Amino acid sequence: MNLIEKFLQSKKMERFRRFSGKTTGIYLKLKRFTPSTSEALRTATIVNNLNIKYVLDVGANTGQFAESLYDFGFKGTTISFEPVSSCYKVLLKRSKKNSKLIVPERCAIGNEDKEVTINVTDDTVFSSILKITDYHSKLKPKSRIVKTESVKMYRIDSIIDNFIDPEEDSILLKIDTQGFEKEVLEGAKNTIKRLKAIKIEIPLTNIYNNTQFTFYQTIEFLKDHNFIPYSFNIEGVNLKTGRVHTIDGLFVKDMTNRD
Repeated sequence: MNLIEKFLQSKKMERFRRFSGKTTGIYLKLKRFTPSTSEALRTATIVNNLNIKYVLDVGANTGQFAESLYDFGFKGTTISFEPVSSCYKVLLKRSKKNSKLIVPERCAIGNEDKEVTINVTDDTVFSSILKITDYHSKLKPKSRIVKTESVKMYRIDSIIDNFIDPEEDSILLKIDTQGFEKEVLEGAKNTIKRLKAIKIEIPLTNIYNNTQFTFYQTIEFLKDHNFIPYSFNIEGVNLKTGRVHTIDGLFVKDMTNRD
Protein backbone atom coordinates (compact mmCIF):
# COMPACT_ATOMS: atom_id res chain seq x y z
CA MET A 1 0.00 0.00 0.00
CA ASN A 2 1.51 3.37 -1.04
CA LEU A 3 1.37 6.64 0.91
CA ILE A 4 -1.63 7.98 -1.03
CA GLU A 5 -3.66 4.83 -0.31
CA LYS A 6 -2.68 4.97 3.36
CA PHE A 7 -3.83 8.57 3.60
CA LEU A 8 -7.12 7.90 1.81
CA GLN A 9 -7.85 5.00 4.18
CA SER A 10 -6.76 6.80 7.35
CA LYS A 11 -9.18 7.49 10.23
CA LYS A 12 -8.88 11.25 9.70
CA MET A 13 -9.82 10.92 6.03
CA GLU A 14 -12.74 8.64 6.90
CA ARG A 15 -14.06 11.18 9.40
CA PHE A 16 -13.70 13.95 6.79
CA ARG A 17 -15.71 11.85 4.32
CA ARG A 18 -18.47 11.30 6.88
CA PHE A 19 -18.82 15.01 7.63
CA SER A 20 -18.63 16.04 3.96
CA GLY A 21 -21.16 13.36 3.06
CA LYS A 22 -23.53 14.58 5.76
CA THR A 23 -23.14 18.18 4.57
CA THR A 24 -23.22 17.68 0.78
CA GLY A 25 -24.98 14.35 0.34
CA ILE A 26 -21.94 13.08 -1.58
CA TYR A 27 -19.75 10.36 -0.09
CA LEU A 28 -16.59 9.55 -1.98
CA LYS A 29 -14.29 6.70 -1.07
CA LEU A 30 -11.45 5.30 -3.12
CA LYS A 31 -11.21 1.52 -2.94
CA ARG A 32 -9.52 -1.20 -4.91
CA PHE A 33 -11.95 -2.79 -7.37
CA THR A 34 -12.24 -6.32 -5.99
CA PRO A 35 -15.02 -8.86 -5.27
CA SER A 36 -15.17 -7.43 -1.74
CA THR A 37 -16.09 -3.94 -2.98
CA SER A 38 -18.24 -4.74 -6.06
CA GLU A 39 -21.32 -6.97 -5.80
CA ALA A 40 -21.45 -7.37 -9.58
CA LEU A 41 -17.80 -8.47 -9.74
CA ARG A 42 -18.29 -10.75 -6.74
CA THR A 43 -21.27 -12.48 -8.37
CA ALA A 44 -19.44 -12.94 -11.66
CA THR A 45 -16.39 -14.28 -9.82
CA ILE A 46 -18.54 -16.86 -8.03
CA VAL A 47 -20.31 -17.84 -11.24
CA ASN A 48 -17.02 -18.26 -13.10
CA ASN A 49 -15.41 -20.14 -10.20
CA LEU A 50 -18.35 -22.57 -10.10
CA ASN A 51 -17.99 -23.16 -13.84
CA ILE A 52 -21.60 -22.21 -14.42
CA LYS A 53 -22.56 -22.86 -18.04
CA TYR A 54 -26.17 -21.62 -18.00
CA VAL A 55 -27.94 -18.80 -16.19
CA LEU A 56 -31.73 -18.70 -15.95
CA ASP A 57 -32.39 -14.98 -15.55
CA VAL A 58 -35.96 -14.74 -14.23
CA GLY A 59 -37.12 -11.14 -14.08
CA ALA A 60 -34.43 -9.87 -16.45
CA ASN A 61 -35.82 -6.33 -16.84
CA THR A 62 -33.63 -4.88 -19.63
CA GLY A 63 -30.77 -7.35 -19.18
CA GLN A 64 -28.61 -5.54 -16.62
CA PHE A 65 -27.71 -8.70 -14.71
CA ALA A 66 -26.61 -10.64 -17.79
CA GLU A 67 -24.67 -7.66 -19.09
CA SER A 68 -22.67 -7.40 -15.84
CA LEU A 69 -21.83 -11.13 -15.97
CA TYR A 70 -20.49 -10.85 -19.50
CA ASP A 71 -18.60 -7.66 -18.67
CA PHE A 72 -16.72 -9.65 -16.03
CA GLY A 73 -15.84 -12.63 -18.20
CA PHE A 74 -18.81 -15.02 -18.13
CA LYS A 75 -18.58 -17.31 -21.17
CA GLY A 76 -21.78 -19.29 -20.71
CA THR A 77 -25.34 -18.88 -21.96
CA THR A 78 -28.01 -16.74 -20.30
CA ILE A 79 -31.72 -17.43 -20.88
CA SER A 80 -33.54 -14.23 -19.91
CA PHE A 81 -37.25 -14.08 -19.12
CA GLU A 82 -39.10 -10.75 -18.94
CA PRO A 83 -42.86 -10.02 -18.88
CA VAL A 84 -42.96 -6.19 -19.20
CA SER A 85 -43.27 -5.23 -22.87
CA SER A 86 -41.12 -2.07 -22.78
CA CYS A 87 -38.30 -3.89 -20.98
CA TYR A 88 -38.65 -6.89 -23.25
CA LYS A 89 -38.00 -4.75 -26.34
CA VAL A 90 -34.75 -3.45 -24.87
CA LEU A 91 -33.75 -6.94 -23.76
CA LEU A 92 -34.44 -8.34 -27.23
CA LYS A 93 -32.33 -5.58 -28.79
CA ARG A 94 -29.43 -6.42 -26.47
CA SER A 95 -29.62 -10.07 -27.43
CA LYS A 96 -28.95 -9.20 -31.08
CA LYS A 97 -25.43 -8.15 -30.07
CA ASN A 98 -24.70 -11.24 -27.98
CA SER A 99 -25.31 -14.74 -29.33
CA LYS A 100 -24.96 -16.15 -25.80
CA LEU A 101 -27.94 -14.11 -24.56
CA ILE A 102 -31.11 -16.07 -25.34
CA VAL A 103 -34.45 -14.27 -25.02
CA PRO A 104 -37.55 -16.52 -25.28
CA GLU A 105 -41.02 -15.11 -25.95
CA ARG A 106 -42.22 -12.40 -23.56
CA CYS A 107 -43.48 -14.24 -20.51
CA ALA A 108 -43.63 -14.41 -16.73
CA ILE A 109 -42.32 -17.33 -14.68
CA GLY A 110 -44.35 -18.84 -11.85
CA ASN A 111 -46.06 -21.95 -10.50
CA GLU A 112 -48.66 -22.44 -13.26
CA ASP A 113 -48.87 -22.40 -17.05
CA LYS A 114 -51.53 -19.80 -17.71
CA GLU A 115 -52.15 -16.15 -18.63
CA VAL A 116 -51.62 -13.56 -15.89
CA THR A 117 -51.69 -9.80 -15.39
CA ILE A 118 -48.47 -7.93 -14.62
CA ASN A 119 -48.63 -4.61 -12.76
CA VAL A 120 -46.28 -2.23 -14.59
CA THR A 121 -44.78 0.51 -12.42
CA ASP A 122 -43.36 3.92 -13.29
CA ASP A 123 -39.86 2.59 -12.65
CA THR A 124 -40.18 -0.85 -14.23
CA VAL A 125 -37.85 -2.56 -11.74
CA PHE A 126 -40.79 -2.57 -9.28
CA SER A 127 -43.20 -4.26 -11.73
CA SER A 128 -44.77 -7.44 -10.38
CA ILE A 129 -47.67 -9.85 -10.67
CA LEU A 130 -48.38 -8.78 -7.10
CA LYS A 131 -49.53 -5.27 -6.16
CA ILE A 132 -47.13 -3.09 -4.24
CA THR A 133 -48.32 -1.91 -0.81
CA ASP A 134 -49.65 1.62 -0.46
CA TYR A 135 -46.94 2.33 2.11
CA HIS A 136 -44.12 1.57 -0.32
CA SER A 137 -45.71 3.28 -3.30
CA LYS A 138 -45.87 6.44 -1.16
CA LEU A 139 -42.33 5.90 0.08
CA LYS A 140 -41.07 5.45 -3.49
CA PRO A 141 -43.41 7.29 -5.90
CA LYS A 142 -41.65 5.71 -8.88
CA SER A 143 -43.00 2.35 -7.71
CA ARG A 144 -46.63 3.31 -8.33
CA ILE A 145 -48.56 1.21 -10.84
CA VAL A 146 -49.15 3.06 -14.12
CA LYS A 147 -50.77 0.26 -16.17
CA THR A 148 -51.33 -3.49 -16.41
CA GLU A 149 -50.41 -5.95 -19.15
CA SER A 150 -51.56 -9.48 -19.91
CA VAL A 151 -48.81 -12.04 -20.44
CA LYS A 152 -48.34 -15.80 -20.52
CA MET A 153 -46.80 -17.42 -17.45
CA TYR A 154 -44.87 -20.69 -17.49
CA ARG A 155 -43.30 -22.99 -14.92
CA ILE A 156 -39.55 -23.37 -15.38
CA ASP A 157 -40.06 -27.14 -15.30
CA SER A 158 -42.35 -26.83 -18.35
CA ILE A 159 -39.87 -25.05 -20.59
CA ILE A 160 -36.28 -25.56 -19.40
CA ASP A 161 -35.62 -28.51 -21.71
CA ASN A 162 -36.31 -26.22 -24.68
CA PHE A 163 -33.08 -24.39 -23.86
CA ILE A 164 -30.84 -26.65 -21.76
CA ASP A 165 -29.95 -30.32 -22.18
CA PRO A 166 -31.81 -32.43 -19.57
CA GLU A 167 -28.48 -33.85 -18.32
CA GLU A 168 -26.90 -30.43 -17.78
CA ASP A 169 -26.57 -29.33 -14.15
CA SER A 170 -24.11 -26.42 -14.27
CA ILE A 171 -26.95 -23.93 -13.83
CA LEU A 172 -27.57 -20.74 -11.84
CA LEU A 173 -31.17 -19.68 -11.27
CA LYS A 174 -31.45 -15.93 -10.64
CA ILE A 175 -34.85 -14.75 -9.39
CA ASP A 176 -35.81 -11.08 -9.23
CA THR A 177 -39.60 -11.15 -9.37
CA GLN A 178 -40.65 -8.61 -6.75
CA GLY A 179 -42.39 -10.75 -4.17
CA PHE A 180 -43.19 -13.67 -6.50
CA GLU A 181 -40.12 -15.75 -5.63
CA LYS A 182 -41.92 -18.65 -3.93
CA GLU A 183 -44.15 -19.18 -6.96
CA VAL A 184 -41.10 -19.30 -9.24
CA LEU A 185 -39.47 -21.97 -7.06
CA GLU A 186 -42.73 -23.95 -6.83
CA GLY A 187 -42.71 -24.14 -10.61
CA ALA A 188 -39.11 -25.39 -10.62
CA LYS A 189 -39.35 -28.45 -8.35
CA ASN A 190 -37.50 -30.69 -10.80
CA THR A 191 -35.12 -28.00 -12.02
CA ILE A 192 -33.92 -27.26 -8.47
CA LYS A 193 -32.26 -30.70 -8.36
CA ARG A 194 -30.07 -29.65 -11.31
CA LEU A 195 -29.00 -26.25 -9.99
CA LYS A 196 -25.53 -25.38 -8.74
CA ALA A 197 -26.64 -22.02 -7.35
CA ILE A 198 -29.63 -19.75 -6.74
CA LYS A 199 -29.50 -15.96 -6.59
CA ILE A 200 -32.72 -14.65 -5.06
CA GLU A 201 -34.23 -11.42 -3.77
CA ILE A 202 -35.16 -11.86 -0.09
CA PRO A 203 -37.68 -9.56 1.65
CA LEU A 204 -36.92 -8.20 5.11
CA THR A 205 -40.26 -6.39 5.17
CA ASN A 206 -43.50 -6.65 3.17
CA ILE A 207 -43.25 -4.57 0.00
CA TYR A 208 -45.88 -6.42 -2.03
CA ASN A 209 -49.33 -7.60 -1.00
CA ASN A 210 -49.76 -11.37 -0.66
CA THR A 211 -46.03 -12.17 -0.76
CA GLN A 212 -45.70 -15.86 0.12
CA PHE A 213 -42.05 -15.89 1.24
CA THR A 214 -40.79 -14.15 4.35
CA PHE A 215 -37.09 -13.85 5.12
CA TYR A 216 -37.15 -16.92 7.37
CA GLN A 217 -39.22 -19.02 4.96
CA THR A 218 -36.82 -18.24 2.13
CA ILE A 219 -33.81 -19.27 4.20
CA GLU A 220 -35.53 -22.46 5.40
CA PHE A 221 -36.54 -23.42 1.86
CA LEU A 222 -32.99 -23.05 0.59
CA LYS A 223 -31.58 -24.91 3.60
CA ASP A 224 -34.05 -27.77 3.07
CA HIS A 225 -32.83 -28.06 -0.54
CA ASN A 226 -29.16 -28.17 0.47
CA PHE A 227 -28.20 -24.64 -0.58
CA ILE A 228 -25.71 -22.82 1.63
CA PRO A 229 -25.27 -19.02 1.87
CA TYR A 230 -22.41 -17.69 -0.26
CA SER A 231 -22.93 -13.95 -0.76
CA PHE A 232 -25.35 -11.18 0.24
CA ASN A 233 -26.00 -7.65 -0.95
CA ILE A 234 -28.28 -4.88 0.35
CA GLU A 235 -30.92 -3.77 -2.17
CA GLY A 236 -33.72 -1.45 -1.01
CA VAL A 237 -33.19 0.92 1.93
CA ASN A 238 -35.55 3.41 3.60
CA LEU A 239 -33.42 6.55 3.44
CA LYS A 240 -35.24 8.15 6.39
CA THR A 241 -35.07 5.28 8.86
CA GLY A 242 -32.13 3.28 7.50
CA ARG A 243 -34.20 0.10 7.47
CA VAL A 244 -33.22 -2.42 4.78
CA HIS A 245 -36.25 -3.66 2.82
CA THR A 246 -34.67 -6.37 0.67
CA ILE A 247 -31.38 -8.17 0.22
CA ASP A 248 -30.03 -10.28 -2.61
CA GLY A 249 -28.71 -13.66 -1.54
CA LEU A 250 -26.58 -16.04 -3.56
CA PHE A 251 -26.75 -19.65 -2.35
CA VAL A 252 -24.67 -22.56 -3.63
CA LYS A 253 -25.65 -26.25 -3.61
CA ASP A 254 -23.80 -28.08 -0.85
CA MET A 255 -21.87 -30.63 -2.89
CA THR A 256 -21.42 -32.91 0.13
CA ASN A 257 -25.20 -33.44 0.29
CA ARG A 258 -26.16 -33.03 -3.34
CA ASP A 259 -29.46 -34.63 -4.41
